[in-house]
Amino acid sequence: MTTFEKKIGRDRLFESYIWSWGLQEDPFKLELPSTEAFAPFQPRDLRKLKRLFTEGKVGVLTGGLGTGKTTVCEFLVASLKEENLNESDPSKQIIPIFIHGAAYKSADELLRAIILGLEMDASKNRESLFEFLRRWPQEHQERLAIIIDDLPESGADALEVGEFLRVLADIPNISILINGEFKKMQRFLAKVPALADRIQTKIRLKPMTKKNLKELLELRLKNAGCICYNDLLTPNGFKSLYKLSKGVPRLALKAASNAIHYAAETDSPIDARVVKRANKRSILKRIFSFLT
Repeated sequence: MTTFEKKIGRDRLFESYIWSWGLQEDPFKLELPSTEAFAPFQPRDLRKLKRLFTEGKVGVLTGGLGTGKTTVCEFLVASLKEENLNESDPSKQIIPIFIHGAAYKSADELLRAIILGLEMDASKNRESLFEFLRRWPQEHQERLAIIIDDLPESGADALEVGEFLRVLADIPNISILINGEFKKMQRFLAKVPALADRIQTKIRLKPMTKKNLKELLELRLKNAGCICYNDLLTPNGFKSLYKLSKGVPRLALKAASNAIHYAAETDSPIDARVVKRANKRSILKRIFSFLT
């Protein structure tokens, strides 16, 4: 038992409810629990991103808030690591490095984050660290895939970062994928035309279709061990979630999480009534907290 549970207590009502459905925790958390819980959508575009790491140099992934950019990148990283375990030939392996770009304020910090991602000593001077990457194709058979999440959100100078990535992209056997919100990415790339000219793959994520969103929610439930998931999330409950989220995965997961907690309070399945009341209450709580 954690200190929080000792002091505050556990939510026995919620625990009892989810256990009755075969669950151990909220299945609708925003984090991707495993590759098995990833719901494939825009498969042609995802294959293009995968090819980028074996054949290309620079790719850009954009989309609106909550459309799954980070989740797609996490899935690609996990998939590459899985494939490496099953591939004995180093020349066919791709080492992925995933970096949260918004956390870094300079090209130097990005460089050191890449080195740390390779589990190397990042305390050396910048010239030595970059020389290590420059010599990558001579000293390593594996390709290197550098994936930078939310790059336009970084506080770093766009010209400095863009030039750093441009030089990095010119090194053989190194591929780069950057992601970010569509308009912010456009503004970023407009400042670094030398990097923009090297982009080979551009993918823009769209809100999910009803079919894709249904698969996402069902996979989350099945992956978490839910029994009779079609009974827990009813057809009209799903319709309400889709209408509320407009197919945006993050909004759908938040709404579903609100709904399963409310369903526990009323000991009922997640139907349209539960979805509407749970999320209406969530909105009112936010408004009240703002006013107070």
